[in-house]
Order: sequence, then C-alpha cells, then structure tokens
Amino acid sequence: MVVKIDVDGVLRDIITRMCIIYNDAFGETIFPWEVDEYDINKVFTEITYATGGMSAVDFFFREKAEDVFVNSDAFPDAAESLDRLRSAGHKVVIVTWQFTTDNKEYTLKFLDKCGLHYDDICFTRDKWMVYGDYLIDDNPEFVLDGRDKSVKILVSRPYNNGVKGVKKVSTLSEAVDAILCEEILDGTSC
Repeated sequence: MVVKIDVDGVLRDIITRMCIIYNDAFGETIFPWEVDEYDINKVFTEITYATGGMSAVDFFFREKAEDVFVNSDAFPDAAESLDRLRSAGHKVVIVTWQFTTDNKEYTLKFLDKCGLHYDDICFTRDKWMVYGDYLIDDNPEFVLDGRDKSVKILVSRPYNNGVKGVKKVSTLSEAVDAILCEEILDGTSC
C-alpha cells in the first residue's frame, strides 16, 4: 500500500518552534496548545502590529523560514512510525505543501537531519492528485477534500478539534497502528 504523510503537524512540530520564535521576538507568551486556529495570522497577531503590517505567514515562512523549518523538532514517534510502515512493505510518500522553494530545501534538510526515511516526496497543495491508499494529515482542508479517494486519518491538534466525519488519532504512531491493524485483520477495524 501507499501511505501519503504530511510533514508539518504530523512529522515536524512546527508550532512549538513558531511559539518560541514569536515569544522571543515579541515578548509574548503563547504556548503550542493555545494555537487553536489553523490560520496562524489569527493567533500570532502581535506580528502585524509590531512590524507595521507583516503577516504571520510572511514572518514565519519567509523571514524566519530557515529557523522554523530546520530547527523544529520531529515528533518523538516520527522516525519509528515511518520505519514501521516501510518495514511492513508499505511505500511512504511525503506529500507536503511548502510556501517557497527555500522552504522545500529546508524541509529536505529537516527530514535528513532527523533521520526520517521515506520512499518518495511530492511538494504540492493538490494532495488529492497524488495516489495513495491512505493520507495522514493534520490539515482539515486536505482530510475533508472529497476528491482524495485515500482513506484519511487526521492527527488531532488544537486547531483541528472541531473536525468531524474522519478517523482521528493523537499521534502518527496511532495512525500507523490503525493501518497495520486493518492490514492484519483483512479490513476489519481493531
């Protein structure tokens, strides 16, 4: 089987790094569990005021991009989860949308630095166009996209708590357990 896996919010703990950068730069105190909006412009509001109009997206994904993308930590179960899937014979395809060409390079550097092994990578916003039996993502937009015929698994984060109608897990490891369990039990759930 082919398992499509997102990077930010699934493999890479980008929110914690953004909070650290934001708190240091603007003297604020925002914790990762308080980031309850997917639109970061609605959370990191001091950026616009302190910079005279720069958006949080531009601040984090352009001005501070290397720090955000390379220095973020991998989630503790990321490497082991990818290796479990690959050891079970599944093809792991990283499918991620990155804001700039530099961010793509930083993402590749991050994956290598953290020892995250995969079979292929695709940088696209149109994740539905990439074939996969499963999609593991944290972005509600992608898991609710009806064009994607993959079985979708949402990794729960504070900014996607309200999403309904899709399988939710707390960690990537739980998503891998679900995939491997279904395989063992011929499609019946655990």
